Amino acid sequence: MKALLNAMKVGWIVFLLSATNPILAFETERSKFRPPPIAKLPISVINNRIQVTLNAEGTPLTMLLDTGATSSIFFPSAIEKGVTPDISGEAKISFPAIGKSVVGLRIKALKLSSNDFTFISQRGLLISGDAAIAAELEAEYDAILGQEFFRAFTVEIDPENKFIRLYEPGTNLKNFYDTSHRLYMEGHTPHIRFFSQLPWEPRPTSKAMLLDTGYPGSMVLWNKRHYRQAASNGQIVEKREDSSGIVSHIKLKFGDLEFENIAVFIARSVPYQSLKRDGLIGASILAQHRHVIDFAQARLFMSPVYGSSGQPLQIIDGLIYTPNNENFDLKTYYPKIPIHPTLVIYATGKQEVK
Repeated sequence: MKALLNAMKVGWIVFLLSATNPILAFETERSKFRPPPIAKLPISVINNRIQVTLNAEGTPLTMLLDTGATSSIFFPSAIEKGVTPDISGEAKISFPAIGKSVVGLRIKALKLSSNDFTFISQRGLLISGDAAIAAELEAEYDAILGQEFFRAFTVEIDPENKFIRLYEPGTNLKNFYDTSHRLYMEGHTPHIRFFSQLPWEPRPTSKAMLLDTGYPGSMVLWNKRHYRQAASNGQIVEKREDSSGIVSHIKLKFGDLEFENIAVFIARSVPYQSLKRDGLIGASILAQHRHVIDFAQARLFMSPVYGSSGQPLQIIDGLIYTPNNENFDLKTYYPKIPIHPTLVIYATGKQEVK
């Protein structure tokens, strides 16, 4: 569910799609007709992920917005800061990404607020004594706001200007965004399906990916077919004997958008909770766009963040993130040489294989 950071420099990336100043002017004009939000809250973007500060019992808590978390989770630091919620009993809390479970406490309800905005978190989970879990998750926050938050609001996120707007569920913001993607809901868990051919695949295939704003990287593949194909193709750049997967930098077509040099982790083994999906799409793709996550209408709307040149920017933060801090082989993929290469002999006597 959550991600740990395994850092490795991969450099800065550049441009995506094209735009002109008239488009920017149109964006400004159409923004005048937005429906009024319930609330507008400041955010921080840390390792591509969105954090918001809300008060609980008068105590400010830093909270991660996570579409992959089935319940909201409060870490021991919330208790250390003086939050004392009403408890209704014990509950098992699982963290599939790190393969750990702990016995926590079920919270009846907890009022969260910011100025005039109030949200009642229902049946959240409290980790009362195991600070090691938060340390393993490298959690620089006091709590996770999970799917209950996205069920309660249409959430509009502006990572460039550092705010979120919250609307009534089902508020239609499609006309204010460039692209629309359908969300396929498994219960309250959002997935995206798209059709593409990755460098190691012999042909395009359909992919079902969890939309996980709690994962700071771009893409994880939990599918043995992908691992077998990726392992048998490509050129190894760096090899580790204890590797649990492969990382490559690929060109990814995602709906109407194309991303260059996206880091993807291809896992050797498939976690139990991922057997019905191919993998996940994480926060670093979303962080490059203004976007709306709308559970009620099952839609994701996106518009790129524009740079000073008037073109959408695609910026990766220079890090590789793996779900469980795994070691990995680093590979690159070049076009395959034809089975029957053509030998060209020029008049000068020079020979070239094509």
